[in-house]
Amino acid sequence: MEKIRRNRADTTQRIVNALEDVLAEQGLEGARINQIAEKAGISKVLIYRYFGGLDGLMEYYVRTGRMFPQFTPAMLDQIRPMHHDDLAKVWYRQVIQMFRTMRTSKAAREILKANVVENDPTADVISKAQDDELLRLVSQLSFIEGPDTQAISAVMLGALSYLTIQAQNNHTMVGIDLRSEQGWQRVEGAVKIIYLALNKMAVDSQAVKLSVQTKNLPASQW
Repeated sequence: MEKIRRNRADTTQRIVNALEDVLAEQGLEGARINQIAEKAGISKVLIYRYFGGLDGLMEYYVRTGRMFPQFTPAMLDQIRPMHHDDLAKVWYRQVIQMFRTMRTSKAAREILKANVVENDPTADVISKAQDDELLRLVSQLSFIEGPDTQAISAVMLGALSYLTIQAQNNHTMVGIDLRSEQGWQRVEGAVKIIYLALNKMAVDSQAVKLSVQTKNLPASQW
């Protein structure tokens, strides 16, 4: 039984790796079961057996940490801010790192493009899986109650997703070269400024409840 589980895990990894290769080479519109199976060196029957088809494989890819980080309760405790003013660091560091990862992975960028594809069932499945994962992340990393963190995150993450797609298409935005590291440094600097401002508004607001690690702090610091 253990050998069967290992074999399935190995085959699953080969399929996912093959999917990434096909996405990088052919793009989202060129990804097909036959190509993925051939790249993985397996029968396409296994893809249907393990994932139910291309839609299931794409959803699996999105939900298993290849694009969006997975946090265990222990990991969340480690990154939970110790001071109210540290909230912004958690927010902008996680967002910047996530989109840096996407910019270095052509497969991830192709998956991200599913959000702007119309009238395509597979793109709809991918887009829904991405939205579920982003909602999970926002819920886990908010560490705050009161403001509409979902709406705020929709604006920030939506903007960065769009800019990442624009970079994939070798476009500029408001004169910023999204193909260059210098251009992205400017974008990341803006992200940091926005989250710092949001942090200050949250700390100053009487209607906001902050959830930080206060157990080891003097009362004057929380």
